[in-house]
Amino acid sequence: MKTVNQLAHTGLGRKGLTVFAVLWMAGLLVAHAQSPYIYKVYDYMPAPGQFVNEMPEYEPGDTQADMNRKAENEIAGVNHNVGAITLGGYGGYVVFGFDHEVENVPGKYDFRILGNAFYADANPNGEASREGGSCEPGIVMVSRDVNNNGVPDDPWYELAGSEYYRPKTIHNYRITYYRPDENKARVPHPSEHHVIDTEYVRWTTNEHGNGYVYRNDYHGQPYFPLWAGDEISFTGTKLADNYVDESGRGVYYVLYAYHWGYADNRPNADNRSGFNIEWAVDAGGQPVPLPGIDFVKVFTAVNQNCGWIGETSTEVFGAEDLHLTGQDATVPVFVSSISLNRSSAQLYTDETLTLAADIAPSNASNQAVTWRSHAPDVASVSAGTVVAHRAGTATIQAIANDGYYIAECRITVRSSQAGPDPEPEPEPEPEPGVAVTGITLSRTQIDMPPYDVASLEATVSPAHAENRKVHWTSSNLRVADVSVNGLVMSSEPGEATITATTDEGGYRAACLVRVVSGMSAEVTALVPQVHYAGGRLHFLNLEGYACTLFSAVGQRIGTFRLSLPDEWQNCRLAPGAYLLTAQKQEKRMVIKIVIRD
Repeated sequence: MKTVNQLAHTGLGRKGLTVFAVLWMAGLLVAHAQSPYIYKVYDYMPAPGQFVNEMPEYEPGDTQADMNRKAENEIAGVNHNVGAITLGGYGGYVVFGFDHEVENVPGKYDFRILGNAFYADANPNGEASREGGSCEPGIVMVSRDVNNNGVPDDPWYELAGSEYYRPKTIHNYRITYYRPDENKARVPHPSEHHVIDTEYVRWTTNEHGNGYVYRNDYHGQPYFPLWAGDEISFTGTKLADNYVDESGRGVYYVLYAYHWGYADNRPNADNRSGFNIEWAVDAGGQPVPLPGIDFVKVFTAVNQNCGWIGETSTEVFGAEDLHLTGQDATVPVFVSSISLNRSSAQLYTDETLTLAADIAPSNASNQAVTWRSHAPDVASVSAGTVVAHRAGTATIQAIANDGYYIAECRITVRSSQAGPDPEPEPEPEPEPGVAVTGITLSRTQIDMPPYDVASLEATVSPAHAENRKVHWTSSNLRVADVSVNGLVMSSEPGEATITATTDEGGYRAACLVRVVSGMSAEVTALVPQVHYAGGRLHFLNLEGYACTLFSAVGQRIGTFRLSLPDEWQNCRLAPGAYLLTAQKQEKRMVIKIVIRD
């Protein structure tokens, strides 16, 4: 039987307690079970951001070691159920490790990183079926303790997610942030009154532009990490922006989830919050076979600002070795592209055409395709079969259900009358010099329950006017808002007038929206939702969940045990950002709540 000292040189005891707690009892060697959770935080350095110095809290005199310890207290061990840290803007990172080597099991998700990503209750972009909401992707890197010294000083390898090889991804992106003068004159945003300084924390990059981290009025503490020097720099892979201002005027931002392979990019209950060590690549993008990993680094992957919401920052709530929790699901073969056998075609009315969609790779786990016509009155499509109805043009789309990749075919429909082929009768196209004469809406009044959605369509006259752009506004954003394409989103009871105004001529059409508290929206059991209005929290589809509300700095505000699928709870909250954890047996989710004044 080996002694403890001998074990320390075999690999079993090379990290002391970081692998096994070893006891010598009555001549027997007893090994305690490994923990599936984070054991230690080795380094924590966020980039500037609105939650920095709050998550975790900086106290005067704190050193780097102190902040590492505070980050560890938040996300390590059992604390990962309630704690959280922010990584700030692009490049901000945390390095942590487990008390054992996480095994690379072929074809399985090996570990999961917990964040607070969630999907929007209503996505106003009618073209998007992919998931969007608050998805703040972080790149994940891994390292193996090759030299057996228990610290992360061996080579790092990036886990190449879905965006790694995309043209808009920038490798070797370097950014430097400069400590601001907290007493300098502020430069407020001209239209977004919550943004109180657009020139707060200056940053520069290696030939990829420069700019500032904005300051908003939700957080008054310094955004630059107070324990750092006057400059901090980060280098790594940067992903393309994933946000869209769906309102078109800075009031409704949707951050769309990347396909797979990023932290805080998918809800924790989604298997795509898991990671496969087989994705590891070296600096040149070549796969690196690793039998297992000891250390993980997560850093914010995008450099983007979302107006009053602020910078995009990855949050980390913890991590789990999925082999120890028994949740090591099989990694699917993800779709990477879709194509059609035709890019264009001509049909006569009542003719049909069968389009074939080709999913790549051919062994992708999810081969399902959704078909869509953008002019179904001209040509409709079902399961790839196109039916021509009347003269004109229509774009047929084949959309991969896995990854939302799109292939298109342009269909031109001609009349089937006898004689020479007549010219097609296309949809009215804008004609130079044709002026707008008016606008109408599909509805003039809508009665809605709180937190519901409804659609409005605007028709500009004449149909062939050169400039058919329309701008949407709401007279009372507390009652109802409207998206850039006419989707109405109700909030508090009351009345609001939704107005569509032509870009040319300023012609207007209006719809009265009445939000009635007595009405009730259809409750969808698949989408948990939390809203805040009038000093109360509105919980939908969280029946049986125990919920805890936290402030942005981790302070516990209240707990709610819910018994109904549609339930209100009194809770008066100030404007700002909050996190709600919801637990029901083994199911757990985190929902971010942002309250505007």
